[in-house]
Amino acid sequence: MVEIAIAFPVIIILLSGVVEFGFMINYYLSLLDATRESARFYSNLDPFNDDLTDNMSFYSGASAMVIDRLRVIDPGNPLIELDLARDDVIITAYSLDVDAFGVPTLISYPSGGPFHQTNNQPSAFSDTEILNTLTAGGDPLVDSGILLVEVWWGYDEVLDLPWLDPFLPEPVMLHAYSIMPLIAAEPVDP
Repeated sequence: MVEIAIAFPVIIILLSGVVEFGFMINYYLSLLDATRESARFYSNLDPFNDDLTDNMSFYSGASAMVIDRLRVIDPGNPLIELDLARDDVIITAYSLDVDAFGVPTLISYPSGGPFHQTNNQPSAFSDTEILNTLTAGGDPLVDSGILLVEVWWGYDEVLDLPWLDPFLPEPVMLHAYSIMPLIAAEPVDP
């Protein structure tokens, strides 16, 4: 009985941590599904139109699709509601411009920087990381324009147990992203 009395609190703490982590993973997977669906749909469209209205509707539409997919279960009681003070959806399209010497230059759209739904979080990817991805092996990849859809969301504990507070900051910022080939952003031949 004494051994059970000593071990029981430790088992309860571990079990509650596993359950809380399971909730967090479930929310993360919902974020990931929303970014994938938006990236998959919008990767077939053209973000490079000269018409600013159409151009902005591409980015705001992709962002709105992410938000809508997070509400798809029950619009009146969404699974994940973005907090305009801390969360963000970021949409960026990338293409390569290869000069006459074969040197690639990364071009990101929109030209003023990534599209932000609320401008609360930075993109997790630098232009250098994207350029290195697109030029793996030293040569620009064929048909390698990409669309990057990111979402940042602050996860608040579901169980809200005091003994988990030292291990989980409030909120835990979850970051999910999807990268899809973008047909309209194929590299320009030298």
